[in-house]
Amino acid sequence: MIKWWGGILALVLLGLWLLTCAASAESANLVQNGSFEEGFVQGVGKGWTGFQNGGDIVYGFQSDDWDRAVFDGEYSQLIKLDTGGVGGSQPDRYAGIYQVVDVVPNARYMFSFYGLVRSTEGTEKQSGYNYRVQVGYDFNGGTDPWAVTNWVEMDRWREHPMDKPGRFDSYAHGVTTTSDKLTIFIRVWKKFPTAHETAMVNLDAISLLGPAPARKATSATPQPQEPSSPPTLPQTGGGSPWLFAGLALGLIGVGLHMLRVLRFHA
Repeated sequence: MIKWWGGILALVLLGLWLLTCAASAESANLVQNGSFEEGFVQGVGKGWTGFQNGGDIVYGFQSDDWDRAVFDGEYSQLIKLDTGGVGGSQPDRYAGIYQVVDVVPNARYMFSFYGLVRSTEGTEKQSGYNYRVQVGYDFNGGTDPWAVTNWVEMDRWREHPMDKPGRFDSYAHGVTTTSDKLTIFIRVWKKFPTAHETAMVNLDAISLLGPAPARKATSATPQPQEPSSPPTLPQTGGGSPWLFAGLALGLIGVGLHMLRVLRFHA
């Protein structure tokens, strides 16, 4: 009897797991080039736009393939703020990137990314927490970083020496959309007017997970259909979420039926 109960419980748990897989299959990462493996244009990852607010400082945007400065894949986005060649700068200097993403209105998403902060000072205490990474959103798809008012600071991220970086820090938070567009802004903030110092920040593995918007219909001329062939699973092996759901419900049904039979004969 114990073996029967164990087998039935395994069937039910497997069915619930498959239902979870089916639900997660409906989610997608809507960020383009979030791991910066699709190339760069003038130092900024494709799909992203760079911005900065000038002043007596040198800004740099470039790809970085140093394995200790990459979290996912072979490249990360490097943002550099350099006052090494100036005698003084202004406070509150910013440099960052943004991307406008198509989303489903009034839907819940999970935004996350990884970052690595390095400086000539070597630690956040030595720099007086001079270099901070921030995230902000425009819920209407706007592209003006200076209009954003909801900046969130990565106040627990650490600073590392230039040539001895530690592990990447991470950030993840839920976001609820209000329209069919969401603009993601990530920026580096240099707080104080220090001189002869440099900060380098690497960004990687940026994602916005949630429901993908429906594709808009096009007026393109329909192409001739190829002869039908037996259906196959995609190369990823994931298959259709409905296949998972049907199999899961079937396994749960079998398990519950066997439970009723065993109770009847008990």
